[in-house]
This record gives sequence, C-alpha cells and structure tokens, in this order.
Amino acid sequence: NLIRHAKDLAQRRGAPIRRDITPQEVKLHNKPYDGWMILRGKVYNVTPYMAYHPGGDKILVPCLGKDATVLFDKYHSWVNLDGLIGALLLGYVKVEAMRALTEE
Repeated sequence: NLIRHAKDLAQRRGAPIRRDITPQEVKLHNKPYDGWMILRGKVYNVTPYMAYHPGGDKILVPCLGKDATVLFDKYHSWVNLDGLIGALLLGYVKVEAMRALTEE
C-alpha cells in the first residue's frame, strides 16, 4: 500500500497545509516526476500516485498542472478523495483564484 510505505507522500517536508496556492503555481508542476493537480479546490501532489492509478499514468499526465475536477467527477464522483489521496494534499487553491477558475 502506497500510504504505508512513505511518511511524506505530498513532499511538503514538514511545511503546513497551504491556503494560498494559485493556479499559476500549480501550472508549473506539470510533469510526471513533479505533478500537481487541483481537485475540488484542493491541490494534490499526485506524483507518487501515478504508478498506482488503475487507468495508468497516460490518463493523469494531461491533467497535471491543471484543475481536473470536471474530468475526475465525470468518472469518480463517488470517490472519497481524502481516503484515496488525502496524504498527497499540499493545500487549497487561494480563494480569489478559485473564484476566477469557477467563472471561466
């Protein structure tokens, strides 16, 4: 199990959960070796999860550095994110930035 084998899956290095992550910052982390994703207003470092995704990393790679909420909810609306990838949480999208995302 992924969660049992690592203590800092999100790679926060002891930093607290952030509340000021902008979509611009997330956009910088768009590589399989450094992949962040916005899901339901939360930012996750999905890099450690890529190899475990049942659909493979080919599905996740195009979503890296982006808000993937619509696509995620299309196929996984029933999934409890905290239970699945909660350990990968980096923080929350900055409130003002989240408003701008939802208005697009």
